[in-house]
Formats: sequence, C-alpha cells, structure tokens
Amino acid sequence: MSSTKRLWRPRNLFYAWSAYWATLVVVKLWAPMLAAWRMSRQPNVHGDAGLSFGDGGVIAHVAEAGKTTWAGSISFLTLVLLVAVPPLVLWLIWLVGASRTNNAEHSGLNSHHAERELYSIDSRTEIIDSSTSKRRTREEI
Repeated sequence: MSSTKRLWRPRNLFYAWSAYWATLVVVKLWAPMLAAWRMSRQPNVHGDAGLSFGDGGVIAHVAEAGKTTWAGSISFLTLVLLVAVPPLVLWLIWLVGASRTNNAEHSGLNSHHAERELYSIDSRTEIIDSSTSKRRTREEI
C-alpha cells in the first residue's frame, strides 16, 4: 500500500507532465531538428529555416540550397490540445488517486487525540466539558 501512496505525490505528477512534454517535442519536432542539423553540418551549402505564426496556426520550414527539405504546420487549436489536454487528464487521474478517501486511514489514527482536544476530555475521569467558557468551569471547581 505504501508503494501506491508514493505514486500519488505531486512531484511524480510534475515528472509525468515533463516526460509527456519532452516526448511530444521529440516526436513532433524530430524531423525538422534533423533537417536543420543536416543543413548546418554540410560545408558550402546555404540554407534557411523559418517559423511563422499566422491565421492558419504555426508554420515552419527548412530549406537547403533553395530546395525545401522539410515543411510543416499545425493549427493553434491542435497545438493547444496537444500541449494541455493530456496533462489535464493526468492531473485528474492524480486527483482521484490521491483523494481524501484514500488517505483517510491517517486521520482515523489521530481521531481520538483530536476528539480529546476538541471536547477537552479530562483524562482522569473521562468527563467531557461542553461548556463554552473555561473560566466558568474553573469557578465551579
């Protein structure tokens, strides 16, 4: 049970988000990064790489010696959905997994102690003092 509790730490949620975003960058930008790297390594070859934002979304291209080696585009909606929805789903799964009902056993251990503090139980007689004023109880004694 303790190993499953360790899975639901906020730090692990952040690690999952980071892993997702890193994987997304590698999968989606592998081809343009490879084309730009090849272009930069060839001697005496002039190239061009560009990224633009417009009404259609994000448009990128890599050209080598006047010839386009890679071109791609993505709409803003698709980009936002790719970046935001899976981390939100991970957060919802984390929220359900780390709910109060799963952590209720810790509060059950301290309930007797909390009850004693709440009702001012006299440990010698187990009498519950329900008065609103401690001063009045001192005067009665």
